[in-house]
Amino acid sequence: MATKTDPAKLARQARDLIEQLNHVVLNDARALSAPVLSETVQVLKQLVERLPQAFEQTADVLEMLAEQDKVVVDGQDPKAAVAEVAAELRAAGAGSQQLAKELANPASALFLMGGR
Repeated sequence: MATKTDPAKLARQARDLIEQLNHVVLNDARALSAPVLSETVQVLKQLVERLPQAFEQTADVLEMLAEQDKVVVDGQDPKAAVAEVAAELRAAGAGSQQLAKELANPASALFLMGGR
């Protein structure tokens, strides 16, 4: 059964939008204000806060596929390889949780800044 929306396509769109954001911030630097940057950082923090769930769910589905014998890995036991990858995805999720915590202070400080 095919999914209605390809998750890889959604991830590519998010990546491409972040790339656009990088260009806008760099190219329009003089036209930006502290409030605009504050809102931008708030939304980036919210984005990062959602990454742990994305990594966790990806790991869960990968493990489910391995349990259903739907994963093949050349020269390795698929379940062992999947277990390793799932653990690494969960570790990445924990790292993104830490990043979200680290964004709290600058996000709060920017929230208090106005522009002229």
